[in-house]
Amino acid sequence: MDHSLSTKCRLFLGTLLALTSVAFTDAHISMIYPLPRGHPFNPNTGFVDYNCRDAPLYDGCGGGIGKTFPCGGYPPDKQVVQSFNAGQVIDVRFGNAQFGSPGQPQLTPSSNQARHAGGLCEFSLSYDQGKTFGVFARYHGSCPDMYYDWPVKLPENLPSCDSCIFGWSWINAAATQAEFYMGCADIKIVGKSGGAGGMLPPEIANMPLRLANMPGQSYYHAPGDQYGNTKSNGPNPAEVDASMQSAAGGPDSSFQAMGTPRRPRPKYN
Repeated sequence: MDHSLSTKCRLFLGTLLALTSVAFTDAHISMIYPLPRGHPFNPNTGFVDYNCRDAPLYDGCGGGIGKTFPCGGYPPDKQVVQSFNAGQVIDVRFGNAQFGSPGQPQLTPSSNQARHAGGLCEFSLSYDQGKTFGVFARYHGSCPDMYYDWPVKLPENLPSCDSCIFGWSWINAAATQAEFYMGCADIKIVGKSGGAGGMLPPEIANMPLRLANMPGQSYYHAPGDQYGNTKSNGPNPAEVDASMQSAAGGPDSSFQAMGTPRRPRPKYN
């Protein structure tokens, strides 16, 4: 479904900008729902990142090496208030600092979203505070795109947790650099089996994140689409169906390195 940032989020961001007189400096894209760590929209974040919230990991944004794995290095939320049920469908949404706040242009089909022709988006869960992540849904090709909701279904057999992590990660398809993005939301899950403090089901725990474009990993772009930074065709209906069946986006046969692997980025002082 086509959408722009909600009125509530636009007003909240506008208020933050007015109070702090801080301008966002990066031009990338990030998850805005569920509300992630470090994001100005999130009233419970342990750290508000005004400058690098949309940036990829290890790109040097803000000095040093920049954001780190996992979750950009952001601390957990001060309290966990976002709650979902096992089996619930979450409509993930994306945004950035260029669109949606007062005084900024409205998103149009030709707007430059800095979505880098999409790539591979993975959606994961961690029940051990980010030590390990298990993938439960994927979108190949056109993800991310601010124009659409990206539905993912939490597996129905998840145990309850009082503080677990919903993760979004993205390997981009096109840009000067091959990049890895990650956003993490602290959530509660009301499970249909087991109790608080449970573990991920084996079929999810045994499906780790695709890691790339950071120290110790290969550098490459993921396959994307032909729309560049503008509006795409949105979620692939077959992958939506796979997510609704908790099938982790189906076999990952379309994922492959594109071209010659790139050299690692230089270390930042």
